[in-house]
Amino acid sequence: MEEILIKGEKIYLKKSNLFGWRVIYPLKEDGKINWYNFLFGGNIVNVIIIATIVFVLIGALQEYANAINVANECLQSKEVSQGFNLGRISLP
Repeated sequence: MEEILIKGEKIYLKKSNLFGWRVIYPLKEDGKINWYNFLFGGNIVNVIIIATIVFVLIGALQEYANAINVANECLQSKEVSQGFNLGRISLP
């Protein structure tokens, strides 16, 4: 990790074997915890993108669970179960 001072602001760089140099956001600066980097990873845009992806996945799982519950209710209804018993509905 390299520390560079530009216009009074510290920028930390790390060299990667694959991608070259990149900016990193350390959790500790000068022995103190940097709470902004700890909570947001140094960039609030990344937090918003990750939160959006998580909310979409949660919504998809909730919608899938709801569809399964509706299908189970349909299969357990009286009309459908009578149709199965009379042989009117055949399963593949």
